[in-house]
Amino acid sequence: MLDRSLTYKLASISEDAIGGAETLFRNRFGLDVRTLRVLRLIDDRPGTTFTELAARTKFERSATSRILAQLIREGLVKRRIDADDARHFRLQATAKGKALRARADPLTDELEELMLAPLEAEERRRFVETLDKLNDWVAGGYGENMRRIFPDAEKPARTRAQRPK
Repeated sequence: MLDRSLTYKLASISEDAIGGAETLFRNRFGLDVRTLRVLRLIDDRPGTTFTELAARTKFERSATSRILAQLIREGLVKRRIDADDARHFRLQATAKGKALRARADPLTDELEELMLAPLEAEERRRFVETLDKLNDWVAGGYGENMRRIFPDAEKPARTRAQRPK
């Protein structure tokens, strides 16, 4: 079954690619792949909030929080209180964070080129186009359709007794 499972194949490719790159990024830049991803997400959207960032990382909130604390501690990201809502912080890459990203991005590009090496140019174009289409579908209508077709996929509402204290 697993050899036919699309989600298994996608996860396997992702984990193998990240695992192989992990040592390179740590050795060259002192950060792991996931930490660099968070830095990039913040740099791509200056002023993003933690809530927005946590949703975009696809990590557990606690992992995102630890990574963010590291980036702030290392002076790669700064946070400032939101002018409209003091309960929220806005995040932004510092000059040091932007410089590190600028040095790391070419390695990412090289690794992605290497990963796609067995594909011809037209296959690469179609593959990326297909991934974009699937990503849009999964981020949009997939969940709604899945819950409609499989009602038991809906998360049950928490009762008062189940809520964390």
